[in-house]
Amino acid sequence: MKLEEFQAKLVAALPDIPAKVQRGGRYVLDHPDDVVIYSMREVAERASVSPATLVRLANLLGFGKWSEIRMIHSESLRSAPAAYLERALDVVGSTGRDLVQETFVSHQANLSHTEAVNGSAAIRDAAETLARAERIFVSAFMSCRAPGHTFAYLCRMLRDDVVVLDTETLPAELLSLRENDVVLAINFQPYSREILQVAEGVRRSGAGLVCLSDSRASPLTPLADHVLLFGPNGPSFFPSITAAAALVESLLAAMLASLGEEAKDRIGAIEQDLYRSGIYTTSQRSKKGT
Repeated sequence: MKLEEFQAKLVAALPDIPAKVQRGGRYVLDHPDDVVIYSMREVAERASVSPATLVRLANLLGFGKWSEIRMIHSESLRSAPAAYLERALDVVGSTGRDLVQETFVSHQANLSHTEAVNGSAAIRDAAETLARAERIFVSAFMSCRAPGHTFAYLCRMLRDDVVVLDTETLPAELLSLRENDVVLAINFQPYSREILQVAEGVRRSGAGLVCLSDSRASPLTPLADHVLLFGPNGPSFFPSITAAAALVESLLAAMLASLGEEAKDRIGAIEQDLYRSGIYTTSQRSKKGT
């Protein structure tokens, strides 16, 4: 069994397994490197469950023992670029830094993880889905609002019909979803209650879904056409959105490449209007007009 098949099986099983086993399953989904690097006892400690819970997880998924799950992850990691394993081991060994320095180290690790776990092809495929959508609805609430607004602002320079979903008008906006629309959802744990409404709207309408999340086990994952992961870890009191913002910018770059000349001409026209209107100051303009 390939890692992707195992993860799909685990995601499908999560809603029906006991809460403590779910906790272990979510950790396995979100930290695949740890399954290889650490012993079962150490993985259990990091997931805040008992080793017996991980054994039970393996049994509920149809495996005889935990080592079978570990073997699936080992084979996958061996087929990944060497730098991925080196980064994972480097993060494990990073200790003794002050808080400010550790914050920047965490950003670097999150960015490296986000690049490695997704890959260029997956990002391009998601961007193609967004580029060809009839309309794009951006679902980004609470602290995810910032990367959501960044996506909407820049995406409107590439194409029309980009809507940022609002909490107060969410039910009405979701009722307008159609099959040819695509929702871009950005979320991390703890998930806001609005994504449950978004999930129902996607299910009812048949709209496409591109999910940017910290976990393969988010409530939107089973409905998503594309799942792109970002690392939110950091030493501060709140999850980091740096990698989510980078993932958004990567999607937009891929969308521009997909849309081609039409998008390029649109950007040029908008830029000229911004200068003519005085929103951009001409003192900062280059000789080429950019």
